[in-house]
Amino acid sequence: QRMKIDGKTFGKKSKFSVGDLVIWTENRKTRSGVIEKLYNKLMGGREVVFAAVFEFSQAKKYDVLSLNLKKIHKTDVNKVEN
Repeated sequence: QRMKIDGKTFGKKSKFSVGDLVIWTENRKTRSGVIEKLYNKLMGGREVVFAAVFEFSQAKKYDVLSLNLKKIHKTDVNKVEN
């Protein structure tokens, strides 16, 4: 039995919006930044949602798969910075 996935897009744009603070892990390092743009990219025959994220500590842009992002809530900010 196959899993059915509704729609063609993998990862939802609606979960995130431009200006959201997010964290993600890359090579075992936790990074944080702000979403500048959300866009679809065709991968393996399916649309996948990516985010262009401006990373704070390096002042650099990253393209991150939206499924790897976690929204930072105000209560989490102190935890991330320390």
